[in-house]
Amino acid sequence: MLDVGGSQGRQTNRLDVREWNGFVPEGSFYRLGNNVCIESLGFMFLRAASMLDFPLLVAFGDELCGRYSFDATEERGFRKRTVPLATKESLGAFLSQSRGCRGRERALAALRHVVDGSASPMETFDEMTMCLPYRCGGYGLPQPAMNACIELSDKAAHIAKRGKCYLDMAYIEFWRDVEHHGKYDHSSEAEIAADRARVNALREMGFEVIELDAEQVGDLFTYEYIIGSIAKAVGKRIRKEACGATPERIALRRALYDWNQSSGRIC
Repeated sequence: MLDVGGSQGRQTNRLDVREWNGFVPEGSFYRLGNNVCIESLGFMFLRAASMLDFPLLVAFGDELCGRYSFDATEERGFRKRTVPLATKESLGAFLSQSRGCRGRERALAALRHVVDGSASPMETFDEMTMCLPYRCGGYGLPQPAMNACIELSDKAAHIAKRGKCYLDMAYIEFWRDVEHHGKYDHSSEAEIAADRARVNALREMGFEVIELDAEQVGDLFTYEYIIGSIAKAVGKRIRKEACGATPERIALRRALYDWNQSSGRIC
């Protein structure tokens, strides 16, 4: 619950109360009924800018604009959403009318690194560690299209047994796709076979498919080798001094692992 009139936070047995001083932008709340309002996602992201470290603010934006939600009751620590709660555009539209509000500039800075369409916490982990700037611990790669849909050729459709495919993290103009295979993504041999068929269909279409799993991501040397191959493919040069276990990189990876594990499992 949010109290917009005071200056101190307080807790009751049932509610965690946060208080906001200052201008409340239009569209900050939606009315559900008499004396009952809920906070808009734009206002939630704005407020988070004053509470979260910068990488976690980006990760929070990715979750709002993605197709997953953390859920500790699920074996893999999250559940899928059919549609995102928000989009990068909708968050930006709210922030554009929040001039003078505490946290706005920081929220706008984080929003530049948010992506639409991430389908899992580990896709968010991969994209952020690949694409955040060096100063934030990333490798500065261009942002990929997350879970982009492509139509398949007849031969590729025969392989995949479907007419279209979704690519985890795609650089479509460079014919590169990065796939993260989660430990808990498939519960049957049929699902594993279907995923392999999808990868083979993408290769038939001409895509180079780069496959990742949690073990590869967790080994910085291996992960950096893979990042280097992606960078070369998309025409990005990674500065030598920005490689390895820099303090910024260690801090980013630790923050994202903690963020991931706080609500479920790394997968």
